[in-house]
Amino acid sequence: MVRFRFAVPAAIALLAACSTAPPPAPAPTPAPPPAATPAPAASIGTVTVTASALNVRRDPSTTGDVIAMVRRGQRLTLLASTESWMKVRLESGENGWVSSQHVTRDGAAPKPSARPRKGGCPADSDYAFATTPVPVFSDSGAHGLVVVEADVDTSGRVTSTRVVSNSTGDEALGFLTQKEIKGAKFVAPIRNCVPRAFIFTYKRTF
Repeated sequence: MVRFRFAVPAAIALLAACSTAPPPAPAPTPAPPPAATPAPAASIGTVTVTASALNVRRDPSTTGDVIAMVRRGQRLTLLASTESWMKVRLESGENGWVSSQHVTRDGAAPKPSARPRKGGCPADSDYAFATTPVPVFSDSGAHGLVVVEADVDTSGRVTSTRVVSNSTGDEALGFLTQKEIKGAKFVAPIRNCVPRAFIFTYKRTF
Protein backbone atom coordinates (compact mmCIF):
# COMPACT_ATOMS: atom_id res chain seq x y z
CA MET A 1 0.00 0.00 0.00
CA VAL A 2 1.32 3.41 -0.99
CA ARG A 3 1.03 6.08 1.59
CA PHE A 4 0.76 9.76 0.63
CA ARG A 5 1.95 12.40 2.96
CA PHE A 6 0.52 15.85 2.57
CA ALA A 7 2.49 18.83 3.79
CA VAL A 8 -0.68 20.72 4.60
CA PRO A 9 0.66 22.72 7.56
CA ALA A 10 3.67 23.88 5.54
CA ALA A 11 1.50 24.97 2.58
CA ILE A 12 -0.88 26.85 4.83
CA ALA A 13 2.08 28.64 6.49
CA LEU A 14 3.46 29.58 3.08
CA LEU A 15 0.13 31.01 1.92
CA ALA A 16 -0.22 32.96 5.15
CA ALA A 17 3.21 34.45 4.75
CA CYS A 18 2.45 35.54 1.17
CA SER A 19 -0.86 37.11 2.16
CA THR A 20 0.71 39.21 4.94
CA ALA A 21 0.95 42.86 3.81
CA PRO A 22 4.48 44.32 3.82
CA PRO A 23 5.19 46.87 6.55
CA PRO A 24 4.46 50.47 5.50
CA ALA A 25 7.40 52.45 4.21
CA PRO A 26 8.67 55.06 6.69
CA ALA A 27 7.28 58.52 6.05
CA PRO A 28 9.85 60.81 4.41
CA THR A 29 11.45 63.29 6.76
CA PRO A 30 10.29 66.79 5.79
CA ALA A 31 13.09 69.04 4.61
CA PRO A 32 13.91 71.86 7.03
CA PRO A 33 12.52 75.21 5.92
CA PRO A 34 15.09 77.44 4.24
CA ALA A 35 16.79 79.88 6.54
CA ALA A 36 15.19 83.26 6.34
CA THR A 37 17.40 85.83 4.66
CA PRO A 38 17.60 88.94 6.86
CA ALA A 39 15.95 91.88 5.17
CA PRO A 40 18.27 94.79 4.40
CA ALA A 41 18.07 97.72 6.78
CA ALA A 42 15.43 100.22 5.79
CA SER A 43 16.57 103.51 4.32
CA ILE A 44 15.73 106.71 6.15
CA GLY A 45 17.00 109.02 3.43
CA THR A 46 20.19 109.88 1.58
CA VAL A 47 23.29 111.93 2.28
CA THR A 48 25.79 113.67 0.00
CA VAL A 49 29.54 113.66 0.68
CA THR A 50 30.98 117.16 1.19
CA ALA A 51 34.64 116.23 1.89
CA SER A 52 37.07 115.76 -0.99
CA ALA A 53 37.78 112.24 0.28
CA LEU A 54 35.95 110.50 3.10
CA ASN A 55 36.70 107.16 4.78
CA VAL A 56 33.85 104.69 5.27
CA ARG A 57 34.55 102.65 8.41
CA ARG A 58 33.24 99.32 9.64
CA ASP A 59 32.43 100.78 13.08
CA PRO A 60 31.42 104.30 14.21
CA SER A 61 34.89 105.16 15.47
CA THR A 62 38.01 106.84 14.11
CA THR A 63 39.84 103.59 14.90
CA GLY A 64 37.37 101.44 12.94
CA ASP A 65 38.65 99.57 9.88
CA VAL A 66 38.38 101.55 6.64
CA ILE A 67 36.29 99.51 4.17
CA ALA A 68 35.96 102.10 1.38
CA MET A 69 36.57 105.70 0.42
CA VAL A 70 33.99 108.03 -1.12
CA ARG A 71 34.42 111.35 -2.87
CA ARG A 72 32.76 114.75 -2.79
CA GLY A 73 29.35 114.73 -4.43
CA GLN A 74 28.67 111.01 -4.00
CA ARG A 75 25.20 110.20 -2.70
CA LEU A 76 24.83 107.41 -0.14
CA THR A 77 21.78 105.65 1.30
CA LEU A 78 21.29 106.63 4.94
CA LEU A 79 20.38 103.81 7.36
CA ALA A 80 20.91 105.37 10.80
CA SER A 81 22.19 108.59 12.32
CA THR A 82 23.85 109.66 15.56
CA GLU A 83 25.29 112.98 16.62
CA SER A 84 28.75 112.18 15.23
CA TRP A 85 28.28 109.28 12.80
CA MET A 86 25.93 108.16 10.05
CA LYS A 87 25.41 104.57 8.93
CA VAL A 88 25.25 104.35 5.14
CA ARG A 89 24.89 101.74 2.42
CA LEU A 90 27.43 101.80 -0.42
CA GLU A 91 26.65 101.03 -4.06
CA SER A 92 28.23 97.60 -3.49
CA GLY A 93 25.55 96.86 -0.86
CA GLU A 94 28.02 96.93 2.03
CA ASN A 95 27.14 98.98 5.10
CA GLY A 96 29.55 101.29 6.91
CA TRP A 97 29.85 104.48 8.96
CA VAL A 98 30.93 107.98 7.95
CA SER A 99 31.55 111.09 10.01
CA SER A 100 28.44 113.26 10.08
CA GLN A 101 30.68 116.34 9.79
CA HIS A 102 31.56 115.48 6.19
CA VAL A 103 28.14 114.72 4.74
CA THR A 104 24.88 116.62 4.41
CA ARG A 105 21.49 115.01 4.66
CA ASP A 106 19.54 115.52 1.47
CA GLY A 107 16.38 117.53 1.94
CA ALA A 108 17.45 118.92 5.32
CA ALA A 109 17.29 122.62 5.98
CA PRO A 110 20.63 124.29 5.20
CA LYS A 111 22.81 125.01 8.18
CA PRO A 112 23.34 128.69 9.02
CA SER A 113 26.68 130.00 7.86
CA ALA A 114 29.37 129.96 10.50
CA ARG A 115 30.20 133.30 11.99
CA PRO A 116 33.30 134.30 13.90
CA ARG A 117 32.84 134.11 17.62
CA LYS A 118 33.05 137.11 19.83
CA GLY A 119 36.51 138.48 20.29
CA GLY A 120 37.60 137.46 16.77
CA CYS A 121 37.70 133.74 17.60
CA PRO A 122 37.14 131.71 14.41
CA ALA A 123 34.22 129.29 14.26
CA ASP A 124 34.81 125.56 14.37
CA SER A 125 35.61 124.11 10.96
CA ASP A 126 36.88 120.93 9.32
CA TYR A 127 40.16 120.47 7.51
CA ALA A 128 40.40 121.40 3.83
CA PHE A 129 42.97 121.18 1.07
CA ALA A 130 44.90 124.35 0.34
CA THR A 131 46.99 122.44 -2.23
CA THR A 132 45.80 119.03 -3.39
CA PRO A 133 48.28 116.17 -3.94
CA VAL A 134 49.41 115.84 -7.55
CA PRO A 135 49.54 112.23 -8.84
CA VAL A 136 52.93 111.41 -10.33
CA PHE A 137 53.27 109.12 -13.35
CA SER A 138 55.07 105.81 -12.79
CA ASP A 139 56.33 103.37 -15.40
CA SER A 140 56.05 100.48 -12.94
CA GLY A 141 53.96 97.63 -14.28
CA ALA A 142 52.56 96.85 -10.82
CA HIS A 143 48.91 97.48 -10.05
CA GLY A 144 47.04 97.82 -6.79
CA LEU A 145 46.23 100.21 -3.95
CA VAL A 146 48.66 102.07 -1.69
CA VAL A 147 47.32 103.57 1.56
CA VAL A 148 49.42 106.18 3.37
CA GLU A 149 48.72 108.03 6.62
CA ALA A 150 50.02 111.58 6.88
CA ASP A 151 50.51 113.54 10.10
CA VAL A 152 49.45 117.16 9.54
CA ASP A 153 50.39 119.91 11.99
CA THR A 154 48.36 122.94 13.01
CA SER A 155 49.76 124.99 10.13
CA GLY A 156 48.48 122.44 7.63
CA ARG A 157 51.93 121.07 6.76
CA VAL A 158 52.54 117.32 6.38
CA THR A 159 55.22 116.45 8.93
CA SER A 160 55.52 112.69 8.46
CA THR A 161 54.04 109.82 6.48
CA ARG A 162 53.86 106.05 6.72
CA VAL A 163 52.63 103.32 4.39
CA VAL A 164 49.68 101.51 5.94
CA SER A 165 49.20 98.98 3.14
CA ASN A 166 50.56 98.35 -0.35
CA SER A 167 48.84 95.73 -2.51
CA THR A 168 51.03 96.52 -5.53
CA GLY A 169 54.01 94.63 -4.13
CA ASP A 170 56.29 97.43 -5.36
CA GLU A 171 57.95 99.39 -2.54
CA ALA A 172 58.84 102.18 -4.96
CA LEU A 173 55.14 102.94 -5.42
CA GLY A 174 54.81 103.27 -1.65
CA PHE A 175 57.58 105.90 -1.62
CA LEU A 176 55.96 107.64 -4.59
CA THR A 177 52.60 107.83 -2.80
CA GLN A 178 54.26 109.32 0.29
CA LYS A 179 55.97 111.91 -1.89
CA GLU A 180 52.64 112.91 -3.43
CA ILE A 181 50.90 113.53 -0.11
CA LYS A 182 53.94 115.35 1.28
CA GLY A 183 53.44 117.90 -1.48
CA ALA A 184 49.91 118.67 -0.31
CA LYS A 185 49.00 121.61 1.91
CA PHE A 186 46.03 121.71 4.27
CA VAL A 187 43.98 124.19 6.21
CA ALA A 188 43.90 122.71 9.71
CA PRO A 189 40.53 122.18 11.40
CA ILE A 190 39.43 124.60 14.11
CA ARG A 191 38.07 123.38 17.42
CA ASN A 192 37.29 125.79 20.25
CA CYS A 193 39.12 128.63 18.50
CA VAL A 194 42.33 126.59 18.14
CA PRO A 195 43.78 124.91 15.00
CA ARG A 196 44.20 121.18 15.52
CA ALA A 197 46.72 118.70 14.16
CA PHE A 198 45.20 115.63 12.52
CA ILE A 199 45.94 112.46 10.56
CA PHE A 200 44.93 112.26 6.90
CA THR A 201 44.54 108.91 5.08
CA TYR A 202 45.64 109.10 1.46
CA LYS A 203 44.80 106.29 -0.99
CA ARG A 204 46.46 105.95 -4.38
CA THR A 205 45.46 103.45 -7.06
CA PHE A 206 48.01 102.29 -9.63
